Amino acid sequence: MDMELSPEDKLILSCIKLHLNPSELEQLNELILQVRDWDYLINTIIDRGIGPLLYTKLPHLNNGSLISALVQTKLQQVYFKTFSRSTILYEHFQKIAGAFVAQNIPVIGLKGIYLSEWLYQDVGLRQFSDIDLLVKEEDALTCISILTTMGYNPSTLESDLSEFVLAQFGKDFAHYAPMVLQGVSIELHIKLHLKTKQYNVIVPALWANAVLANINGVEIQALSTYDLLIHLCLHLDKHFREGHVQFTCFNDITNLLEKYAETLNWSDLIESCRLYNCEEVVFTYIVMVNTYMNAAVPAEIIQKYSALLTEKDKQLFVKYLKGDTVSLVSLSGHFKYLKNVRSLSGKVRYIWGVLFPSRAFMIDRYQVKRPQLVLFYYPYRYWIGVRGVLRSL
Repeated sequence: MDMELSPEDKLILSCIKLHLNPSELEQLNELILQVRDWDYLINTIIDRGIGPLLYTKLPHLNNGSLISALVQTKLQQVYFKTFSRSTILYEHFQKIAGAFVAQNIPVIGLKGIYLSEWLYQDVGLRQFSDIDLLVKEEDALTCISILTTMGYNPSTLESDLSEFVLAQFGKDFAHYAPMVLQGVSIELHIKLHLKTKQYNVIVPALWANAVLANINGVEIQALSTYDLLIHLCLHLDKHFREGHVQFTCFNDITNLLEKYAETLNWSDLIESCRLYNCEEVVFTYIVMVNTYMNAAVPAEIIQKYSALLTEKDKQLFVKYLKGDTVSLVSLSGHFKYLKNVRSLSGKVRYIWGVLFPSRAFMIDRYQVKRPQLVLFYYPYRYWIGVRGVLRSL
């Protein structure tokens, strides 16, 4: 690992923990002396959403004065930009959650809207771009009606499946099309993942395990500690395997483990993972954050699961950290959908819909600026697919 990471990379990763012990703080001070490329460091740390976490540590660093005024100003700006954006999102959340609660609709706050206030306890530290809420399937249409009345409008739901495939065979979805108002997007989830995944997070169990939570003055619910940790790992896995990593997931998992370092019952976590058939996936990322962020994980857990973290995963992590674009495509979902199509003609129509999606789908999927050139994006689609499959293999 040390051979792959530069001092700049190590410094970035050393900032992720909310609270550093004296040894970790001293290591961070030492890394400041080793930095040679401040442009790379500041651009990377901001792009990965870690800039605010370094900014709040500056007053506690003996060598903080060695960081140029320009770099410190950029860190300050990204902190206040995150704070401002989060404040807007929390204002929207307060109105929406309040409207749901007034109608006696149970709601669970997911990811950023919950973690920014509860875990980070400073809305300037954790970047998030939209509001994710879990509601019960029987309440979803009522929630959409409430959002519509409040002025939110549905946006196009981006999917790897064409409109034809979705209409004919792809009825499975985890959340409705985002509802948008004034640049704020609300995603209403009825479950946490598609049924094509190898794991199966049982939605009724999530609700049964849920705990009360106060978010920006509104009493709603949140996932239990174990379900929250599992959800963060599975969400990270989705992006890690598809090539679109959200680094905030690493931050969240690391700091959640730190928060419960003394009280987490690992046997209960393992039992929950086995219930959802996601033990290997979850512990791959627990080992990963221990390896790269020194997250608090008992030695016996690392020893038991260390083999799950492959050399390929390590290489991918370093690429993501450095900002390399990695395009990965998995066909497993399509294969599982195809199994549910009984007739040969149906299978042919499915494959045709994947290979030759509609013009509207192509324009939306690849953000085509000049629609008259959309035909040239079909070869690009095939090239991306072949390249992703080869990289996966």
